[in-house]
Amino acid sequence: MNDFKYLRTAICIIASFFTFASYGQKIDITGAVLDSINKEPLIGVTVMEKGTTNGVSADFDGKFKIQAAPKATLIFSCVGYTSKEVKLSGQRNITVLMQQASKTLDEFVVIGYGIQRKSDITGSISSISGKDVNDVPVASALQALQGKASGVNIIQNTGAPGSNTTIKIRGTGTVNDADPLYVVDGFIVDDINHINPNDIANIEIFKDAASSAVYGARAANGVVSITTKSGESGKTKITFDGYVGISNPWKKIDVMGVDDYALMQDYINGTSIYSSDGRLYYSKNGDNSYQFDNHKYFLVDTIRRNSPSNWWDAITRTGFKQQYNISVSGGNEKTKFMVSASYYDEKGIVNTSDYKRFNTRININQKLASWLNMTANLSYANEDRNIVPEGSNSVLKRALYQNPLIYTYDTRGYWSEDHPLAMIDRNHNKINRDRFDMNLNLSADITKYLVYQFKASYYLVPETTNKFTEVNNLETDFAMTDLTTVYKMKTSTNKWEINNLLTSNWYNDIHNITVLAGQTAEGYKYGYQESTRKGTPSNAKDQWYLSSAFTGDKTYGLDREWTAVGVIGRINYNVLDRYLLQANIRADGSSKFSKNNRWGYFPSVSVGWKFSSEPFMQRASWMDLGKLRVGWGILGNNRIDELARYTYLTNQYNYPYGQGNHILQPGITATTLGNPDIKWEKTETFNVGLDFAFLRNSITFGIEYFNKHTTDMLLAVPTVSSAGLDTDPMTNAGAVRNYGIETSLSYKKQINKFGFEVGFNLSWIKNKVTSLGTGNEPIYGSYLSEGSIVDYVTKTAVGMPIGSFYGYVTDGIFNTYEEVKASAQYEPGKLDHEQTTRPGDFRFKDLNGDGKITAEDRTYLGSPLPDFVFGIPLQFSYGDFDLNIFFQGQTGNKIFNVMDYYLYNAAEGNVYADIRSKHWSGQLAENRAFFPLNTDAEVPDLDSSDSPRNFRSSDFFVKDGSYLRLKELRLSYNVPKKLISKWKIDNLSFSLTAYNLLTFTGYDGFDPEVGKVSGTESNNLSMGVDHGNYPQARSFTLGFKIGL
Repeated sequence: MNDFKYLRTAICIIASFFTFASYGQKIDITGAVLDSINKEPLIGVTVMEKGTTNGVSADFDGKFKIQAAPKATLIFSCVGYTSKEVKLSGQRNITVLMQQASKTLDEFVVIGYGIQRKSDITGSISSISGKDVNDVPVASALQALQGKASGVNIIQNTGAPGSNTTIKIRGTGTVNDADPLYVVDGFIVDDINHINPNDIANIEIFKDAASSAVYGARAANGVVSITTKSGESGKTKITFDGYVGISNPWKKIDVMGVDDYALMQDYINGTSIYSSDGRLYYSKNGDNSYQFDNHKYFLVDTIRRNSPSNWWDAITRTGFKQQYNISVSGGNEKTKFMVSASYYDEKGIVNTSDYKRFNTRININQKLASWLNMTANLSYANEDRNIVPEGSNSVLKRALYQNPLIYTYDTRGYWSEDHPLAMIDRNHNKINRDRFDMNLNLSADITKYLVYQFKASYYLVPETTNKFTEVNNLETDFAMTDLTTVYKMKTSTNKWEINNLLTSNWYNDIHNITVLAGQTAEGYKYGYQESTRKGTPSNAKDQWYLSSAFTGDKTYGLDREWTAVGVIGRINYNVLDRYLLQANIRADGSSKFSKNNRWGYFPSVSVGWKFSSEPFMQRASWMDLGKLRVGWGILGNNRIDELARYTYLTNQYNYPYGQGNHILQPGITATTLGNPDIKWEKTETFNVGLDFAFLRNSITFGIEYFNKHTTDMLLAVPTVSSAGLDTDPMTNAGAVRNYGIETSLSYKKQINKFGFEVGFNLSWIKNKVTSLGTGNEPIYGSYLSEGSIVDYVTKTAVGMPIGSFYGYVTDGIFNTYEEVKASAQYEPGKLDHEQTTRPGDFRFKDLNGDGKITAEDRTYLGSPLPDFVFGIPLQFSYGDFDLNIFFQGQTGNKIFNVMDYYLYNAAEGNVYADIRSKHWSGQLAENRAFFPLNTDAEVPDLDSSDSPRNFRSSDFFVKDGSYLRLKELRLSYNVPKKLISKWKIDNLSFSLTAYNLLTFTGYDGFDPEVGKVSGTESNNLSMGVDHGNYPQARSFTLGFKIGL
């Protein structure tokens, strides 16, 4: 069967290389390389003269020509086929038949401080090939990973260019930072957003303790390990690729235009400024007839002609993105190199939201001696980002509820108010970041069975943030109601790491034992300095400097640092290639904790049974792999403030002494209480899995169950305001459990020129808090101050998921005063017209049965954490064409839509365009009798104020966040080699990609992919709160790739 011919041949082309011919007496040897089954030519097969560096590659027709010694031995190799040696006996033309490997190449997977055969893995690891992220038109590797690994949920916090991404591996393990540990080329880093996705060779995600325990100290939330590309011996390869494209919002929310809004104002206020009895631009005559009123029309038309017809359209644009990459790689048996450079530029769909990044990388592998190898990697990244207002002050939120009955400019030609156009124009918030990374790896073969590695790394990240706050009337009439503010913040992050590792491997026909022992040391330092001055002469750009302001000098900063040391031990034992054992131990000491709690110990053990290799399974030729895995272990988390165990004292406060005319005396007080008893947060995990491969690995299937229990969760303990503390002290006072099932399935086949690979991965994950310390006091989060919502809207409590939504429960809408009188919202002693709650208002459930609606009637409303997360990759190929389709989505999560507070609430500004058909209208008032009757509504009556607090935090705002998204649709054309070989081009391809093409959801907001609120990225208490977040953009890109 001709399985995966085109996939294999494509890999062969990439992996093949030319080398210089050896000197000596040679003859020309020609021939062809064919598949042994279907006799079709194999493209890109490497043909080497044994014992030399002399080699060539088979062309598009499988033909080759090489100069070799008359009695030389030729070695033929290609990925997916068994290598073959052919000894010459004077032949000048030969035909070589290559057999497909009986099983798919047993790939090696990068594990902590080493590599291991994929079939020998006993932990839970998801592997993603670099080619699955290289061609995705996004800025960061994490975005490209979305939906491509079971048990991994990746959420864009915002669609703004260069924004952060939330990644959760097997649930949310803590209320604090639950992001995984990042490892690049074997070294721990703080994030990976700066990495050029095109430089990535492969990504491994470690999901359980068995795979992560060697990183024990910070691996409780999983590990993302990235290996960057390296050079190969042979011909020097030059690759240039790139893409250009446009982007736009995949969805637009319709709000009222100026005409409908004017009519609504008369309705809610009981006026006739723009209408009469529901007739826009008409006035009522004494005889009850109506006539068109030019004055009323003029009031609205003047605004219409001097303001945007739609404020959302006024601040958005068609986005543009482009990226260009160039790489040069090659080498020989002693030296291999890869040099790359990349430029990424994106102009977002919101005006001024721009992001640029430049990357360069040098990876070198040098064989210093027969027993000594050196690998050195150097990289540099520069990022520039313009930030638009997001979160609670989102400019997109303002654009939707902005009152359309206002002028863009005042009579003097200046902004009339702080409307969205003014917000964008006055927004001057920029970040510039540089990053320098360097690492060195020396590997020495001490004996046949013992290897020593010395690994060292260092990175430096200087960053500058510049902000300028304008004053509205400064240019208008030089009236200073306030002073301009110049703000500058400079930070510097640097980290070093040194590892010493010894690896011993011994094997025979029965046993294979690998032992790792090592020591690690790390140091981290972060420093910042903030400076503020006020009062520049103008808002002009040339005044956006600290030196331009004249008063209010304020400069402060702080350096903080930590160091850590660790000891690693691991043993892998394989018996008869059937029975597998891996045991890990890591001991970590961190300066973040006091001496009594400084050390943490993190063991793990896992076993595997390849039952497909048992003698009784030999007749089952249809099964290539059947493996059972079971693992247990403990991991740690130390992500707390470096100074959490210290008490802060300040002398910035004065104390009054005496009575009457008291005297202020300088004093010292504590603003933060330290806790010297805090210790490591620990996560115990249990994992059991089954892996299968059938029919020459054309079908693969995996399923596993996991259970993670985090204890000694690090929490900030709430204190009363009278304590006078700026921040709450930390303590170990909580526990949370995550458990679930993951499954993945793929099927691939090649039928002559047609090939396909279809897959599916699905994760079911549940999260539950099991303890919050003494008293189990709940933790409240995501505080909103949006008029009627002045409260926390999430509550983390025992028995519920982290960050669950919390509020009142609605029970329909009152239609009569009799219904109001029979409810818990009735106010005894007041007449009907004096009641705060009236017909048309929400009825809220009295959950505690005390006859009143109070804060005690709030309850759990849903979780922002999804029940199911899934991805569906589909790949098809025919001849020189490839089609990639990728679906991604989630179900079961809820979203708190803050935008509904504004767009259903006439008291705040503009509203949904179709609200007239949704809101309650009872025709109770005479001036509302002309509006359509609607007493079977889900939205309260429109009102100029929200006295009954209809729009308090309730289930009215909690929406289903489930969605299915066509994430990627890419069509590629590979120009046939025979057409480009005459131009000495190895490969040439073109692609057309649609990203975020279609989204299927019932959510009424901008985008159902809602992560953390801007500014709350350090915890998980504000997940799923939608402030009109910057939406994901739909983009269309045209790409190319050329290899020389």
